[in-house]
Amino acid sequence: MNHSNRVFCPSMVIALLLLLLGLPMVSYAKQGGSSVDDLIFDIARGVIGRAHDAADEALRRNTGINPMERGYDQRRKYAPVPQNISEETLRELQKLNEEHDWKIAKLYEELQHKLDKAQDEFLREHAKEDKQEKVGEKRGKLQEKVDKAYATFEEKVAEENKRFDGKRDKILGH
Repeated sequence: MNHSNRVFCPSMVIALLLLLLGLPMVSYAKQGGSSVDDLIFDIARGVIGRAHDAADEALRRNTGINPMERGYDQRRKYAPVPQNISEETLRELQKLNEEHDWKIAKLYEELQHKLDKAQDEFLREHAKEDKQEKVGEKRGKLQEKVDKAYATFEEKVAEENKRFDGKRDKILGH
């Protein structure tokens, strides 16, 4: 992957993604909503909102570190980087860090897409259903989809972090 033809700024990617997440669910607002409609929107906002918050925190935790200081495994003690590090090694570490942040941002974006899709489906199903008894059942299904999507996101982030740490070690000769 060649990033040399563009300026890459991980913090801008993160800021853009966080801004896009703040967009309201206006397209689903019903005219003259009922208490069931309000409950459905509250459920969607609650379930999806908690997943968004967790993903936002995971994004902050798993991007933007200084690869000269450490990797991403919080349980690991990292050896200090040699004082006489070459410019080439420094560039390799910076490139590795940029690629890692980009990959984590893409995983975050994929999760947001899955959450939006689950929310859309939940709201569409509600529009077809007029029985209040089904709300709990549909909430459970939404929660399952969200939990599965988030678990997949966490697994992929952990894999990327492990890959980063391995490559960092190789670059530094550890």
